[in-house]
Amino acid sequence: MASSIELVENTQSLETNNDNQSQQKLLLIENDHYLSKTFLGNRNLSGYQTTKIRTGEGLNEELKSYLVGNRPNMIVVDIGFSDSAQLLIIRDLRALFDGLLVVVSNTNSEQEQLDAFKLGADDYLCKPIDSRILMMRIEALFRRQNNTVNQVELASLTMGDICLQPKSQRCFINSEVVKLTTFEFNLLKSLIEHQGKILSRDHLYNTLLKRAYNGVERTLDVRMSQLREKLTVGGMKNNQIETVWGQGYMFHNITA
Repeated sequence: MASSIELVENTQSLETNNDNQSQQKLLLIENDHYLSKTFLGNRNLSGYQTTKIRTGEGLNEELKSYLVGNRPNMIVVDIGFSDSAQLLIIRDLRALFDGLLVVVSNTNSEQEQLDAFKLGADDYLCKPIDSRILMMRIEALFRRQNNTVNQVELASLTMGDICLQPKSQRCFINSEVVKLTTFEFNLLKSLIEHQGKILSRDHLYNTLLKRAYNGVERTLDVRMSQLREKLTVGGMKNNQIETVWGQGYMFHNITA
C-alpha cells in the first residue's frame, strides 16, 4: 500500500498545564482512521503536534524520509490484527527512531506483547482504547522520559573503567582524562547509554550525523575505529565495543 502523510492536528493547547504538549511531535502510523479519530476526539490529546501516515506492513522510502527529516518525539503505530511479519515494523522503526514508541493492536495476546517489547516498544495497548487512558499513558511516558534525560544530563555515566561527564564532555579511564572529539564523545555516550543493545548504523547516522545512512558511506566506521584506538591507548580493559556484522555496534562491560 502506498503511504500518505497528512497533518491531523497542530493546535496550541488552551490549558496552561498542557503548554509542553505543543512542543511534542507525535506520529501516528495506521492503515485506517482509528488512531486519528481517537486523537481528534480528545481535547487534551489535540494539543500535540500530530501527523498521520497511512502505510502498509513495512517502512517505505516516504516514511523513512519523514522520520529522518522531522524526528518526532513519539510514534504510535497501529499494527491491527498483527502477525509476526507485521510486528517487524517495530524493529524497522527502531533502526531509525530512538524516541518513544507505542504499539496499538486488535490482538490481546500475551506472546505478541512480549514480542513487541523485545523488538523495542515502550508501551502496548489493545483496542478499543479509551481516549482518556491513552492521554494519561502518553503523558506518563513523556514524564518518565524527561526525568531520565534530566538525570543523565546531570550525572556522570560510569561503565567498567570508563566514566563520562556529559555536562563538561570529559571522558575518564581509570580516573585519567582521555581526549575525545565532540562526535567521539557523543558516540561513546550513546553506546554506553544503550550498553548491551545493538545500535544500527541507520540509528547512529540519524541521531549523531543527522542524515540517513546510504549503505556505503564509511564515515561512522572510520570514527568508530578512531574512538576504539583512543580508548585502548587510554587503558580501557573492562569494556568492549563489538561490531555486530550486518547490524551495527554494541557496547559491553566484559567484567560484568
